[in-house]
Amino acid sequence: MDFREKYNEWLEPADDAPPTWYRKRGYAFEEILKSCLEHEQLDPRASYKTEGEQIDGSFFLDGSVFLLEAKWHKDELPASAIYQFKGKVDGKLAGTIGVFISMSGYSKDAVDALTLGKSLNVILFGKEDIDAAIIGGSSFRSVLKSKLRIAAEEGVVYHSTEMEQVSKDGQTIIEAFTYDNMSSMLVKQDSNFEETSDLVIVCEGTTDRELLSLLATKILNKFGLTKKINIIVAMGKMTIPRVANAASNIITNAPVLIVTDSDNDIGKTRDMLNRGVELDSWRCSIPDPEIESWLGLDPKEFRRRHRGAEMREKLTKLVNDLDLEELSERDESFKTFYDWIKNA
Repeated sequence: MDFREKYNEWLEPADDAPPTWYRKRGYAFEEILKSCLEHEQLDPRASYKTEGEQIDGSFFLDGSVFLLEAKWHKDELPASAIYQFKGKVDGKLAGTIGVFISMSGYSKDAVDALTLGKSLNVILFGKEDIDAAIIGGSSFRSVLKSKLRIAAEEGVVYHSTEMEQVSKDGQTIIEAFTYDNMSSMLVKQDSNFEETSDLVIVCEGTTDRELLSLLATKILNKFGLTKKINIIVAMGKMTIPRVANAASNIITNAPVLIVTDSDNDIGKTRDMLNRGVELDSWRCSIPDPEIESWLGLDPKEFRRRHRGAEMREKLTKLVNDLDLEELSERDESFKTFYDWIKNA
């Protein structure tokens, strides 16, 4: 069976899947990755042990050896899991880079914690990146090169290969930001992607993107607007300025709205954005303390109880029942978002 077919087989667990199923999926994922890397002639090495530590694997690209760690858990991985792997990379030959893959994503603080470290030598992949590499028409090599370039130029260690394009007709996932060997540039991958959009939103995480896309669609429909909005996920709060600056290289002539949580300190968050964002036309909406407060949700509890399609379904119901005008009147950060979608 082709590794792509095997990958598809393990994507969705049954509702009553036992713990042993998830362990088997983890082992199968290692084999799928190895087959993918072999297919792309990246000379992979399977899991091996050195003195006192376990390495999931390694591969060879453009004269460099990359260490690999791959996890497919049920829950988001904490910063401690990444730091443990970073410690392994730190102990290797200078210039060695680690590739950490988490199919369940990362905790909110994980990416920021790594970005604020002393040295950047680990690149993060999420499920959307592996989807793009294996079943999305791209390649592992292409996705990695785009990530390496952005990490080198902007210091962004987790840059999603996905973008969501929103119009009044709904949302479409766009595979974007791939690396072109001929031009050494970041370019659009999907032929339907329009570089010149009406509006661009940069947000922290995938849950934020889900919510913002639903809200934007509702606002566009309410006023019969035909705008197209590209939503980009920065995968962390501290990386938002860098991602916004990098995105401006391929999305032109569009005002940018940055939506990021205050984490109980609006002033500090605003100062961070003002210091880092280098765009000519941008605004910010800073939900206090977090964007889920727009819907009266507890963020941790919501993410724990709802994932994937179930999360989208729950958010859709909440947004459908939402009174936009009432929320705009009582929450200044939502009013900024609401008015910007209408008038920008």
